[in-house]
Amino acid sequence: MHVPAHAESPLQSVWTTIDGLRIHARVSEIPAVAPPIVFVHGLGVSSRYMEPTLARLAATRRVAALDLAGFGRSDTPRRPFTLTQHAELLLRWLDARWLDARGIVAPILVGNSYGCQVIVECVSRAPACAQGLVLNAPTMDPAHRSAIVMIARVLADVPREPWRLAAVVARDYWRAGPRCLLVTLADALRDRIEEKLPSIAQPTLVVCGARDPVVTVRWASECARLIGIERTDAAGGTMQCVATAAHALPYDDPDTFAAIIANFAEHGVRQPAVRT
Repeated sequence: MHVPAHAESPLQSVWTTIDGLRIHARVSEIPAVAPPIVFVHGLGVSSRYMEPTLARLAATRRVAALDLAGFGRSDTPRRPFTLTQHAELLLRWLDARWLDARGIVAPILVGNSYGCQVIVECVSRAPACAQGLVLNAPTMDPAHRSAIVMIARVLADVPREPWRLAAVVARDYWRAGPRCLLVTLADALRDRIEEKLPSIAQPTLVVCGARDPVVTVRWASECARLIGIERTDAAGGTMQCVATAAHALPYDDPDTFAAIIANFAEHGVRQPAVRT
């Protein structure tokens, strides 16, 4: 599927106040019949990490990528948020952004890395909050649920990514600070995503990079297998592996990732997209 270039992308920054915290997001609010696509970034980074892919979709679709509380340009809470708190805030943000006279438009949720844990927690708590999921490099693999192992794998990924990404990650990590990064990592490691995947009813696409040392093809395949197996009404999970990609697919190869998402949005998701 052709995805337009991003030169004329209508992305803009918006802030939404939730419980006294100003939450920043990059959005495109062009009129569109198709459901919105909402991106959630990984641990330590921000919506800037997702922006290259976002920009390629923004000319023809309503898209958004928020900065989770404590990351990017969003306000920092007094204590680092838990996974549960991030999910609750995302649910409230979705209600605030997409509420209209018809009800609340259920988006397609796209997560990268830790962002996958956040959106899976969202649909576990509020199944009607999304009509489809794209899980790109979903953490945490139960076989490697260790802070030392995860940090080592992230470091192993660095030389496999474009060097221009280093400046983006360094700035976002500096902004978040070591306390937030370590507390969030510890909380993410406690999450049992493998126990939530079987109850997902929405059509779900798992996308991985064949060169990703953080999230292996084996674990991505297991995620796709687990999705919806406890439900008779589930659409189930499918998987797509990008041979040239490592962990940062949304930044490193946005053309490919945008095309994958656009194809899923057009062919893989049931409609209508309104919950009341």
